[in-house]
Amino acid sequence: MRKLIAIIGAVTVLGMVFAASFLGALHQPEPHDVPVAVVGPSQVAGQIDAALDAKAPGAFSLTPYADEGAARNALADREVDAVLIPQAGKLVVASAGGRTGATVITQVFQAASQAQGRSLAVEDAIPLPLGDAGGISGMFYVLALVIPGIAIAVLTFRAAPGLGLAGRLGVLTAASVLVGTANAWLSDVVFGALPGRFAALVAMSAGVTLAIGLVSSGLMRVVGAPGVGLVALLFIPIGLPASGGPLGARFIPEWYAAVGQVLPVGQAAEAIKNVVHFDGAALALPLLVLGGWALLGLVLLAVPRRRAEIAAVPVLVA
Repeated sequence: MRKLIAIIGAVTVLGMVFAASFLGALHQPEPHDVPVAVVGPSQVAGQIDAALDAKAPGAFSLTPYADEGAARNALADREVDAVLIPQAGKLVVASAGGRTGATVITQVFQAASQAQGRSLAVEDAIPLPLGDAGGISGMFYVLALVIPGIAIAVLTFRAAPGLGLAGRLGVLTAASVLVGTANAWLSDVVFGALPGRFAALVAMSAGVTLAIGLVSSGLMRVVGAPGVGLVALLFIPIGLPASGGPLGARFIPEWYAAVGQVLPVGQAAEAIKNVVHFDGAALALPLLVLGGWALLGLVLLAVPRRRAEIAAVPVLVA
């Protein structure tokens, strides 16, 4: 009876962790420091910034650009989330970078223009594909890489607990390439949700899966079965909402977004998005974070074992 009560209690706490993490991060989205380019003199950008800050302090960060071409390049390079061209009465957004962000920016700037008796045309320079009109596929796609990455580590340890570093690395790599290829085929070819960059999507997907598999394997080697729970807890109920999910990191509490910056899930989502929609722009930070986690896994796998065998490892059921 005590074991049953403990199980019920543990499941309840687990459910509360999921609810608190997801709802705490996503239930009341508010923008903070959303970067917007303003084409024109710095005085114009300063006036607009002051007007916006009076209504929504800290919501936007405006940067003046001398010409429209430079501002559009900044949008394509993920340096800004929108471009305001006051003299032309135009706002340029990129919904592929985040539908929620593009919608909020549009609403705020159109309302500000209407308050001044002006109209504001909106152009979506980098739109979402028809196969992902809601802009939510990327989040679930990354989840479809994280879970297999953890599962690969678990099942490999169960099937071959004595496998050496080279052999384990080979299995993880082969499985990651297969998972990345299969998921990219479904997302690009079958559903058209992440279209047009199949080879790059395969490579990035395999890299994400491998990074997750390596750190999962490393923690399992060092701490045993609890390593699986630690990885699953850190990457799914914490890492997924800390990435901002479909909202984006600039629309969740800032401290939570800061946590997401150093976890692989959020950076994996950014990497996939940038590869598919932005021609591989702004990949330095995602690759650095993912590479850091992969290196951590390799280091942990290379640590001499102090236990004869890994404790019984639970099988994850997706």
